[in-house]
Amino acid sequence: MKHPIIHVLAVAALAAAAVLLGEPVQAQTQPARDGAGEPAPPPSASHDGKTQLLPARPIAESEDELNRLATSQTVDGLVLSLTIDGSSITVDSAVPARVPRRQARKERVVGGDLVRATAFAGGQAIATTVVPDTVLNASEGGGLVRTERRQIALVLAVDRAVETVVVEALATNARATLDVRQAYARVCEADRNSKWCPRPR
Repeated sequence: MKHPIIHVLAVAALAAAAVLLGEPVQAQTQPARDGAGEPAPPPSASHDGKTQLLPARPIAESEDELNRLATSQTVDGLVLSLTIDGSSITVDSAVPARVPRRQARKERVVGGDLVRATAFAGGQAIATTVVPDTVLNASEGGGLVRTERRQIALVLAVDRAVETVVVEALATNARATLDVRQAYARVCEADRNSKWCPRPR
């Protein structure tokens, strides 16, 4: 049986990036509850003081610690899930997202076999990253087993819409130019003025 750890880590990285999709998170106060899960009794004041329960309200983005932390540790990017089967490479999903800075760095040190991806926009390379290639898996009782078909998750730090991504997996001599423009379709349907949408000429 193939060891699942490498695949689980890849999927976990993709899931972590996907959590950062969409609008900035807005924290909101929750009703207080007692130990039994019931609504807590209203507060009381001593010495003839007055108490008042303020209604829950969204926290402004500039005051939200969670938003500030997420912004400082992430960048705009593209999350890709790929299937590499021998010499062929196909896209399973491509999603624009806020991605972790450390995972999007092109100078990452990766030992062993690797997959390299380069994003292009307007014919120019705008981002590159490398990730481990799970072509070798630990098999229970059988040592290392070579796997021709595997799934790879990676992130690219990009500040504009990506048109194509060139992916190379030298372990199985795989190379492909992938069209990922459809990744931005939902964004552009919601807002044609988004920076991720092509401007009419």
